[in-house]
Amino acid sequence: MVAVRSAHLNQNEQFELENWVASLGQEKSTASRLIEVYRDCQTILAGHEQAELLLWRGREMIEILITLSMDKATLVAAQLFPLVSSGAFNRELLEEKYSKEIIKLIDGVEEMAAIGQLNVTMEGSAASSQVDNVRRMLLAMVDDFRCVVIKLAERICNLIEVKKAPDEVRRAAAKECANIYAPLANRLGIGQLKWEIEDYAFRYQQPDTYKQIAKQLAERRIVREQYIKDFVEDLSQEMKACGINAEVSGRPKHIYSIWRKMQKKSLAFDELFDVRAVRIIADKLQDCYAALGVVHTKYKHLPSEFDDYVANPKPNGYQSIHTVILGPEGKTIEIQIRTKQMHEESELGVAAHWKYKEGASSRSGYDEKITWLRKLLDWQEEMS
Repeated sequence: MVAVRSAHLNQNEQFELENWVASLGQEKSTASRLIEVYRDCQTILAGHEQAELLLWRGREMIEILITLSMDKATLVAAQLFPLVSSGAFNRELLEEKYSKEIIKLIDGVEEMAAIGQLNVTMEGSAASSQVDNVRRMLLAMVDDFRCVVIKLAERICNLIEVKKAPDEVRRAAAKECANIYAPLANRLGIGQLKWEIEDYAFRYQQPDTYKQIAKQLAERRIVREQYIKDFVEDLSQEMKACGINAEVSGRPKHIYSIWRKMQKKSLAFDELFDVRAVRIIADKLQDCYAALGVVHTKYKHLPSEFDDYVANPKPNGYQSIHTVILGPEGKTIEIQIRTKQMHEESELGVAAHWKYKEGASSRSGYDEKITWLRKLLDWQEEMS
């Protein structure tokens, strides 16, 4: 399912700035800065015909970026970006009021507009031009990954915005995001944004199929959720009895991933193994394998559905143990087992690795830049 974020409206459906910023859970200096920047944007947009839309875009981008634990400069750049890209905030005033760091982030996101011109079916001279666009984009991206994350957030906002647009507009936005931005988010390991982009794109490209799967998920939701709740409680007690420190929880399923698995394995919805899904997050790697032992001892598992991505990580760095078991009443349950660090990296991708903290070694920063560049080059190769 696509994410739902709060717009922070009062009973009269008016946006309340202080309440919204407080809900973001940021430390005091960041919260104060966001209020200051937002009011600055309001002043600049006074009388502008698209004022509400541009302010909404900034808020929505910030809410997306908060889930990735992005820093103050990234959040400020995100609030300002819609104004700058629309021409509402002129360059001279921007440079007068904001730091070089924030301006560089905004410029980097604007440089990435080149990706929107990519067409993977191009040949000949058009293909050469496409590669040049990617190279220019890479120059902007490689210097600071925050530009890419802002761009991904901006594209999600666009997908939300075109919800009520004509069908051809929705489909064009969906195609661009499905072909370019979802693979980019995947390559960078940012699971949270990848799934959201894919679900929106699928919803617009195949609306009837999307609605059918959503309906099937909803029909037995209460029964399924109670089943998972009981299973989680039972397995949690088993882990505790075995001295394994791990958190067991149900996990949401994304409609696009359900459809993709149905296509890949030629299965009907009722035949899927992972509509019922559970995640085990342990403190240590050894606890992951201990938890796997408990699961396989207590329940029969399906060997053909077992994957150890801890021993053999996916190309984007994803690590987790996947297994499918026959739970109570003979119902299949997919279980993912990973450490807290693996879980954070799965959700945040490169955002979990990139260090801006004072005191990080220069060698560490260098190594991370190399890893970052390698992921981008891999993605560029996929697109060519």
